[in-house]
Amino acid sequence: MKKNVGTLDAHIRLTIGFSLLGMGIINSSKTMVGLGAMKIATGISRFCPIMHLLKITTLEDDNSLNKFVKKIPEYADQMAQELGME
Repeated sequence: MKKNVGTLDAHIRLTIGFSLLGMGIINSSKTMVGLGAMKIATGISRFCPIMHLLKITTLEDDNSLNKFVKKIPEYADQMAQELGME
C-alpha cells in the first residue's frame, strides 16, 4: 500500500475526522461516527483508496521547495534590473 495523501491533506483529514467522530458521538449518529472513523484512518495511514482508483496523489515533492528557495535570489536580481535599481 503506497502512500498517496500528503502531510497537509492528512492533517486536514484528521481534523475533520475527529470533528465528525465527536459530533457523531454527541448526536448518536452511526453515519457520522463511521465517516469520522474513515477520515481518521485515512489520515493516519496516509492512503486513500478512492484517490488510488482515480490515480490522484497529494504527496509533496521535497525537491520543489528547495528549487523554489534557490530561485529567489535570481528572481530578486531580475526584478532589480527591471526596476532599474542596478
